[in-house]
Amino acid sequence: MNKLGDYLNRVLFLLLDNIAWLLVAVSVIVFSLLSDRFLRPYTLLNIIPRVAPIGILVIGQSFTMLTRHFDLSSESVLGLAGFSAALLIASPELGGWGAMLPGWMVIVLMLAAGVLIGMFNGLMITKLKLNNLVYTIAILITLRGVCYLISPSTSASDLGQGFGWLGGGSLLTIMVEGKPVRISVSLLFFFLIFAAAHVITRYTRFGRNIYAVGSNRAAAEAAVIRSDRIIIAVYTISGFCAALAAWVLAGRMDSATMKTGYNWIFSIQAAAIIGGISLKGGRGNMIGAMGGVILWGVLDTGLLIVQASPWIIDAILGGLLLLAILLDAVKNRYLARKTLKQQLSQSRVGLRDDYLNINRPLAQGAK
Repeated sequence: MNKLGDYLNRVLFLLLDNIAWLLVAVSVIVFSLLSDRFLRPYTLLNIIPRVAPIGILVIGQSFTMLTRHFDLSSESVLGLAGFSAALLIASPELGGWGAMLPGWMVIVLMLAAGVLIGMFNGLMITKLKLNNLVYTIAILITLRGVCYLISPSTSASDLGQGFGWLGGGSLLTIMVEGKPVRISVSLLFFFLIFAAAHVITRYTRFGRNIYAVGSNRAAAEAAVIRSDRIIIAVYTISGFCAALAAWVLAGRMDSATMKTGYNWIFSIQAAAIIGGISLKGGRGNMIGAMGGVILWGVLDTGLLIVQASPWIIDAILGGLLLLAILLDAVKNRYLARKTLKQQLSQSRVGLRDDYLNINRPLAQGAK
C-alpha cells in the first residue's frame, strides 16, 4: 500500500511539474471547439512571434529565479532599450532624436546597455546586500520614468528592415490551402534561444552552480562555488535578455513607445512559475518555462479570437498567476515532506509515524 501511495505521489508530482504542457493541450482543444479560426495555420504560426519577446524575458527571469532571486526590472529594461533604439534610428519627423544611426550600431548599443544594467543590478545586490525584490522594483520604476524623461514624442517609428529583421523578418513563405503563410524569423529564434538556455542550465558547470546556489547557498559556498559571481552573472544574463527582447519587439512592431513592455512583469512571472521554475530557487528547467510561455500565447490568442471581454481576459490571466503560485506551494510541500521522510527513515531511532507512512523497528543497539 505504501509503495502504491509513493507511486501515485510520484505520478502526481510529475503531472504538476509539467502542468504547463498539459494546460497547453487542454487550451488548444477548448479554443478549437469554440472557434474554427483557431486551428488555422496563420493563427498557429503567429502564436510564437506574438509572445517571443515575453519568452526571452522569461529566460532571463528563470536564470535569476533558479538562484532564488528576482529581476522585476526586466520589463523596464526592455522598455528603455527598445524606446532608446527607436529614438536613435527614427528621423525627427517620425519621433526620433535625429541621430538616424544605422541599425547594426543601435543593436550593439542596446545589447551592451542591457548587459551593463544587469551587471550593475547584480553588483548592487551582492556587494551592498540589498533586498533583490525591493531593489529591482525600484529600478523598474526608475527606468520607466527615464523613458518619459528622454522622450521628445510619444513614439518613434520606421526603424528599417535591417533592425527589424529578427522581430519582423521572414524565413520563407509557404502555401497552405492556396494562401501564402509566412514563417517568421522570430519563430525559429524562439526555439533556438530556449534550446541554448536549456543546454547552459542543464549541461554546463555554470548551470550546475546556478542550481546549487539556489538550492542551498551556504552549502554551495562551502563547496567553493563563488555565489556572488553566479548571482551577478544571472542578472547580467537577465539584462541581456531584456535588451534582446526589446530588439525583437521593436523590430516586429517597427516602432517603440515610452510604454513599450508596460505591465509585462506579471505575465513574465506567471509564465516562469507555471512552467515549473520554483519561487524558492534551485528547481525547474527551461523546457517547462517554454511551456509556460506557449500557454500564455495560446490563452492570449484564443481569448482574442473568441472576442472575450478585456475584463475576462485579465481575470483568466490573473487566475493563471494564482494557479502557478498554488502549484509551486504544493510542489514545495511535497518535496519538503519527501525529504523529511527520507531523513527520518534513515534515523537510528525507532519510530512510527502514520502521516509519513514510516514504521521501522528500533535500530540495532538502540534501547
